Amino acid sequence: AVVSTQSTGAPRAVPQGGMNMYEISTRPWLYNLTQKYGKPISRLQDIPMVEFQTLKNLGIDIVWMMGVWQLGQYGLNYDQTNPSLLQEYGQVLPGYTMADIIGSPYAVVNYTTNSQIGTEADLLALKKNLNSIGLLLMLDFVPNHSAVDCPWTTSNPDFYIRAPKGTSPPYNPNVYLPNGIAYGSSGYGPWCDTAQLNYWNPNTTVARLQELLHVASLSDAIRCDMAYLLLNELFGQNWGSQLSSWGFTQPYEEWWVYAITAVKKVYPNIIFLGEVYTPYEVPLQNVGFDYTYDKQVHDFMGSNNLDGLRWWLSSHTPSYFQHAAHFVSNHDEERGATFFGSWYQSDAAAILSYTLPGLRFFWEGDFDGYKNQLDIHLRREQGEPVVPQVFPFYQNLFSIINDPVFRTGQWQLSNVTQSTNGWALVAYRWWTATEKRLCVINYSGEEAWGTIVIPNATPVNGNDTIPLTDLLSGTTYWRSAKEI
Repeated sequence: AVVSTQSTGAPRAVPQGGMNMYEISTRPWLYNLTQKYGKPISRLQDIPMVEFQTLKNLGIDIVWMMGVWQLGQYGLNYDQTNPSLLQEYGQVLPGYTMADIIGSPYAVVNYTTNSQIGTEADLLALKKNLNSIGLLLMLDFVPNHSAVDCPWTTSNPDFYIRAPKGTSPPYNPNVYLPNGIAYGSSGYGPWCDTAQLNYWNPNTTVARLQELLHVASLSDAIRCDMAYLLLNELFGQNWGSQLSSWGFTQPYEEWWVYAITAVKKVYPNIIFLGEVYTPYEVPLQNVGFDYTYDKQVHDFMGSNNLDGLRWWLSSHTPSYFQHAAHFVSNHDEERGATFFGSWYQSDAAAILSYTLPGLRFFWEGDFDGYKNQLDIHLRREQGEPVVPQVFPFYQNLFSIINDPVFRTGQWQLSNVTQSTNGWALVAYRWWTATEKRLCVINYSGEEAWGTIVIPNATPVNGNDTIPLTDLLSGTTYWRSAKEI
């Protein structure tokens, strides 16, 4: 069942139409910049501002510096010795070395700046510099778990899920650490470099809010990892037997309602992005997230399931999509050119993904047409040539979606009728008081046609004609306003 939730009532800080966000894997990016500039660029203060200015000029609003927090030795040792991980590294980066394994950024010891890349003062300076050129800074918060060697695992073991009370060691090694604390999990197996926090303990919730407030003090936006796992009903499904044995009961209020409300009282313009998967997208929006992942659009396109895609678009409200985040790739997913089959199929997916409302979510490498994955534990991916056609495509796409109509306009799905092969077309409209856009995407790989009614079509020049300009090619077609 989908959980019931309460709305925070907190003000939404995002525009009606959409924003553009660019994810950077921070430590691998610093490594790449070192190669690019031929000098050490290993700390935040070393990053040439021209790199960010280039993103701003393209049309990016938010830069997500993924993975800036302090990690521990336990996670790094695990990542450097686990046989399954080592096998994966060999597949994505043949010839990797131990120096390439830098540790998962999601096994956080504490929310201080990773000492390898700088200090808190450096992070604040970066935020100030980004803000000065009109960019917002997004940072991570990992709510579900901490690193195994977080000090709390020793000082406050009740902050964590523990083996049922009365259970004697040795504990199930597929679920618990030797001390009885559970590994972090989504309910589908353990993340063995992490420890599972207990959000039904009021003391944990208070301590975690303080960490979240600290992250907010250093950022303009926060991406919350696996945010849906904290929803009370799902948390109870995953950990109910352990929780009840220790006397914990389900809180009346969702932690996110409590936390987002408290943070927005101090930082009213902070933007929350929640990682979430079906069927928890709407519940997570209801507890106050400004944006939530919408992976269904990505997956329906990847499987060429156009019926499923249209069903998904038609079964959710415009308000839902205004608060959804769409992507062709990110650090958890295959590269777009791999997932969709080629760079040009990925570009086609980008047209649909990034002309929908909400957060338009880009990842470093998207603009190069890369196919090789950057593993979350590694500082580099396997080298490959840039596809020269991809960046000009994105330049053109940004010139389209940067128009105010795609940022502040209204959006509505359109029906395609009077056609035997209109099933191949997905159509929707954007408009403001002065501008109109019609998006028609043929994602089928074959020719298709159909009729789309545009109720607010307005003739020009005092006659019945209306110009329809294809913004990708620049070609203009003249049509009868009455007919459309």
